[in-house]
Amino acid sequence: MLRITLACVLSLAAAIPAVYAQEGGKRVALIIGNDAYAISPLKNAVNDARAIDEALRASNFRTILVENAKKADMESKIGEFLDLLGPDDTALFFYAGHGVQITNENFLVPVDFVPGNSISSAKFSCMSVAQIFDELNRKRAKKNIVILDACRSNPVAEKYSLEAGLAQPQNPGKETYIAFSTGPGQVAADNPDGRNSWFTEALSEYVKQPGLTLELNEVFTKVKKRVSDATEGRQTPWTISSLTGSFYFHAPVNLETENDPTLAEKWFDDAQRREQREDWAAAIGLTNQILKKKPGGTLEEAARNRLPYLTARQEAQQRFDAGDYAAAAPLFEQAVKLDPFSIDAAFQGVNSYLLNGRVPDAIGLLKAIRIRGTSASTRKANAMLKELSAVSKEAGTELQAGVAEPPPIEEIFSGAHFGIPDWDAGARRLESAPVDIAKWTKNLNLPEQMPVQLAQLAVSPATSSLTPAETAVANAVFHVELLPTGDKRDLKIRRIALAPALSYAKVRSPSGVPVKVTTEPPGAELTVDGDAEQHCPSPCVLNLAAARQMIHIHLDGFRTENRAVDVKAAGSELAVALQQEFGVVEFQGSQGDTPVVFDGRQVASQVPATVRVPVGKYEIRTMQEGKIVNRQDVEVSALSKSVITVKKP
Repeated sequence: MLRITLACVLSLAAAIPAVYAQEGGKRVALIIGNDAYAISPLKNAVNDARAIDEALRASNFRTILVENAKKADMESKIGEFLDLLGPDDTALFFYAGHGVQITNENFLVPVDFVPGNSISSAKFSCMSVAQIFDELNRKRAKKNIVILDACRSNPVAEKYSLEAGLAQPQNPGKETYIAFSTGPGQVAADNPDGRNSWFTEALSEYVKQPGLTLELNEVFTKVKKRVSDATEGRQTPWTISSLTGSFYFHAPVNLETENDPTLAEKWFDDAQRREQREDWAAAIGLTNQILKKKPGGTLEEAARNRLPYLTARQEAQQRFDAGDYAAAAPLFEQAVKLDPFSIDAAFQGVNSYLLNGRVPDAIGLLKAIRIRGTSASTRKANAMLKELSAVSKEAGTELQAGVAEPPPIEEIFSGAHFGIPDWDAGARRLESAPVDIAKWTKNLNLPEQMPVQLAQLAVSPATSSLTPAETAVANAVFHVELLPTGDKRDLKIRRIALAPALSYAKVRSPSGVPVKVTTEPPGAELTVDGDAEQHCPSPCVLNLAAARQMIHIHLDGFRTENRAVDVKAAGSELAVALQQEFGVVEFQGSQGDTPVVFDGRQVASQVPATVRVPVGKYEIRTMQEGKIVNRQDVEVSALSKSVITVKKP
């Protein structure tokens, strides 16, 4: 018999600015509380969601709170929640309300759920907890915490003759902590006289106490004892964990990791990742943590030097977003002075000056871009100067002057140290092993006898002891271009630019705008409407006209995505999290002790059974005493149902 269990729902809280705890990333919580069911309404679930929301906000979580959510609301907010997560973050999902258990799989019930004629139809009317686990695993947050207060008795379970309680979760994934208000298959005791359930009342009170500096397991140990005592042993919360590290709602001041000398290095790495995402508040917070810790040496110096730049970028972006372009422009220019290779800040400064009517200042920043930018940035700056030359003589003069000489090598490698140079040994090496110019120039089609000079730069290999500035240089690509200089041609190092691991689509015209597309997982095939030559596997860069473009994203086993992108003249980026598709394999046969094993794990103790698997081709094997006695092939497509008849040998 199929078993369905009714359970309680989670709640999501309103967003507040993220506060960064000892983990280094942000804390994000989705909280859903559902009371208003047409059948068997609840009275505590929304209150439970609000209590958890308040407690988590007090422990530095950014929360999304959802009350009485319909199916569409739940899907939308879960997507919003997942989009906020990064690899350094802690994700927490709390649910209070009704839930169902169908063939050992848990589902969350929206308030617009209407019982259908079959149990299978009920699945598609609810949110799959297994799917939520799949999406959390795909986001790869540092820690996942899933809390389900969803085990109260329910008349719907009686109507369908279903077993009460939640099933033990399947495939929760790594770095995940799961808590139920009572054990799998058990029913939680209601709290008729309280505003909240026994479980949520205890949990919320412990979480919001800043002085209670207990590790996560210790918190739930206290919750278990309090709930068991309050219900006279009728209800004991249940937990399971695959976390490999500690988690604190409120970390103790003398936490051991605070004295770990590598912690400041981790904060610096995290700050750099936040900076790349333009999460200025997070980057500033982590940098201030480093300065507060006072690690000394080059790390503290790098953090102190970077903080003014991060502050300028944050203030500039805030002014720009508020429409105060007159105040934003000089702040962007200040950021460029602090980091001359911050080309994105320079372009934002150009836009701010132009929006404020200060064309000469915009031209000054475009000139800086032409000196230090990549080839793509230079082309973009030239295009802007060409447009401005119609209204500004200064822009035309700058464009006609050609690209300026690159900055001195001392400026490019300022602060970087590659060991002690031995100039004499270097000179002897060049004399004994001259550069093979023919190797570099054979494909350039140069006229005979044309002198060629090659600027050389020797850089020692990167090592684990490099500073962040040195690491950036070690990851740089040197672009060598052939440039006319008078009556001869010189090969010179023109640009230094970070080289992302991207492929490039075939480009018909050099006038296109770069559009960077990344997918999770990578490897999806990208195509563009109306342009058969624009295609590449993600991550890659498409070169598109500055207009509205439709990009198609396909990867076997995942839902095909179609994304409309308004390609901006400054270039665009698109990041897409692909959704894996699943089907169902139903095993039929006489009931007995035939277990079903999938990916080395038993998913059903006996036949008949139904197993949810990713889209793909499978071989079904019947084993007896370690030998294969029967084979069957099955291809599972999205939302399909394949029936396999199991015959005992």
